[in-house]
Amino acid sequence: MERRYPPQRHMTAIVLPYRIALVILMATTILVSCGRNDPHSAAPGSDRPELGPVWVLDPKDPGANLPPVGRSLFDYVVSETEGGKRIHHIPFPFTALVERLTQQLESEPGRSPLKRVLIPLNRSLQRNAARPQFFTFPRAVMGIDTEPTMHVEFSGMLLKDRFFLGYQEKANTIEVISYNEAAGRFEFQVVKDYKSGGTPRVLYANRAVCTVCHQNQGPIFARPLWDETNANPQIASLLEAQRRDFYGFPLHQGIDIPNAIDDATDRANELSAYQLLWQDGCERPHSSKDSIECRGDLVRFLLQYLLSGSRAFDSHSARYTDRLVHVYKKTWQEKWPQGLLISNPDILNRNPLDFFPQADGPADPAQTITISADDQHDRSAIRSIFEPSVPRAPLATWSASTDTGSVHHAIAGLSRFIAGTDIRRVDEHLFLRGSEAGDRTRRYESICRSSSRRGGVSPERLTFHCLPPHNMDGKADMQDAGGFSMDAVVYVKAGKGVTGTIDRLSFDDGDDLTDLQISGRNALKGAATWKARLMVAHKQSGLHARRADGNAIKEVTIQVESPGDRSGEGSGAAILTVMDDFSPVHEAIDTMARATLAGTSDVLARKPFRRARVMEALYEHLEMPRLSWCCLDDHEMPPPLADADVTALDGPSSPTDDDQGTVPAIKSFRRYCAKCHQGEDPSPPNFLRGSGKQVQDQINHCAERIYVRLDMWRLAPSDRPETPMPPGTALQRLDLTPERWAAHADLAVLKDYAAAVLKARDGTPPRLDHLLSRGYDNLSNCLPSSETQPATGLEAVRN
Repeated sequence: MERRYPPQRHMTAIVLPYRIALVILMATTILVSCGRNDPHSAAPGSDRPELGPVWVLDPKDPGANLPPVGRSLFDYVVSETEGGKRIHHIPFPFTALVERLTQQLESEPGRSPLKRVLIPLNRSLQRNAARPQFFTFPRAVMGIDTEPTMHVEFSGMLLKDRFFLGYQEKANTIEVISYNEAAGRFEFQVVKDYKSGGTPRVLYANRAVCTVCHQNQGPIFARPLWDETNANPQIASLLEAQRRDFYGFPLHQGIDIPNAIDDATDRANELSAYQLLWQDGCERPHSSKDSIECRGDLVRFLLQYLLSGSRAFDSHSARYTDRLVHVYKKTWQEKWPQGLLISNPDILNRNPLDFFPQADGPADPAQTITISADDQHDRSAIRSIFEPSVPRAPLATWSASTDTGSVHHAIAGLSRFIAGTDIRRVDEHLFLRGSEAGDRTRRYESICRSSSRRGGVSPERLTFHCLPPHNMDGKADMQDAGGFSMDAVVYVKAGKGVTGTIDRLSFDDGDDLTDLQISGRNALKGAATWKARLMVAHKQSGLHARRADGNAIKEVTIQVESPGDRSGEGSGAAILTVMDDFSPVHEAIDTMARATLAGTSDVLARKPFRRARVMEALYEHLEMPRLSWCCLDDHEMPPPLADADVTALDGPSSPTDDDQGTVPAIKSFRRYCAKCHQGEDPSPPNFLRGSGKQVQDQINHCAERIYVRLDMWRLAPSDRPETPMPPGTALQRLDLTPERWAAHADLAVLKDYAAAVLKARDGTPPRLDHLLSRGYDNLSNCLPSSETQPATGLEAVRN
């Protein structure tokens, strides 16, 4: 599918922080004003029509922090059985975790199946954990765009486009975004205390914080040319100067690696949309039968699509034209007449080296980027335009009037929920079963012209150009057979082995196949006759060549007679045999639909599309060998645990008794800031954690930064050197627009309090220009450092 980027596609790589830097959010004009056409007002999957387009993922609802059902793929990857029970076991060091993931995936010789980049000056929540040794301890980012490896009795884990990690060694932290098949969503997790001698803890994160930057509720990445990563030659050279192995990550690499991660995050971004189409695109409120049949048809056609090498499905059948398309179009008209809004996973490209002065003459690369304590300009600071927390406009609007609202688009998208190994098993099983004597077949015939060439010890090369009989010299169609045309090249070595390619194979009803490979069962050559029986498969996937209706080409038999003058040219005929081996799939899906309607199965119910549930049922009805399927069964998994940040926010966010009456502004700080600043960890700065007196002291200590962030709302978005607080997404969840908030009485209360604290210090009212002249990162930190213990990287995080 062609990628379409919004304007201003000059950008770079950053990625997937797990609890994103909520600390800095620029509320730009991309937020739509409230009203009848406000896309934010329509709940996803709502049955009532809306005048405006509907968000696939409601920006106001980040979802529950713990999985509502099921578990993340990361939980399955790092869980082991020990002492009769499942526990988390996260391999250390990081190279060991990389190796465990590699073992789950298909790989080519000499190439890692993982896509890995290093980002020293990054935009994650851990951006300053390694300060000032940014290039000694860069953020290690990894994504997966590779299929699972084939196992004998195990389905394997479908990690492709569903598994992303960000590791910061100095923070002893891994941030994880991975898919939850049972819930049909991405989960946000953090591994804490990940260090030598530590006891790693796997925790689910605060989604309210995560989704400030991960507004698509999934992985994010920068746009080209990914200048933050080591695909930037200058970044790579600065890393190389540190003389570290960086967990085995390649140092010097092209843009193909970050581009692959970018593509994976783009595909991941669409999974929620396809889940919505699966669950609600088929749902008919007053007809369970129609709803279930619709989902059954989606499975039917996506299997044809995958078995054909992602080429086609039977779009001319009555099941498609009269049943599936009819229901699907009706749903779009009723639920999403103005379309579906797709969240944006892309952030602006940023080259952090642009903010460093160029050294005069030769210099140690490491010295060029070291940031000292007395540096008056924090070169690691993220300027507001590059902040991932800036609200992003929808990436696209899928509409019934365009291809994105078509059934074909939904089928192609839902096919991503099936692993390549699943389809290879189905293909092989159907072909072997269909090859049994007595199964129905259909013949297609063609008349061929050929030419041959032999080059020394090279195999003989035969070129065939075949056309249906009625196209050859006025000959009539042969009885009881269809026609086909073909352009093929066959290589014969010593009259035994046969290989080759078919560039084009077209049936007389318009079904076209391309890029096929040939292997010969046998080849016979007489004085004037050459004959071979050829097997045909897709060149890229290796699957048996199949028609759009799912039925496989059993074989192609070619017989050519050479002319007596030995000119190398000849004529002959070809017979192609198609066997009816897809019928068992139709029967299996019909059985699955009846079981769902009877309530004895939920495979086609209004639940997320679950690969394990769909394929396990299909395998059973096709009488295929049983497999152990991942990843739905979680009853033996270790219990999911929430981060302490989340636990702290489970209670009331209202003021405590000693807040009341003494500092009324504290109540407003808690209302607008507690979701992100009341947790256990100091990033985002937890200045609202503790007793009323502690909170007041911490807010007072943070007054300079608080005042600057609040005063940003007074400026036009283009004039803001820093992003304003509270973040725009937090305001959306309180039904506030930036315009309303800029004039809100509560904003005045917050800013007046910070101003009063600053005035009490030196007797003069604060001025924004004076504070910013010192450099934002030189203002007092939100969290006071202990006099007896130096601040850690986390305590020094930019807030």
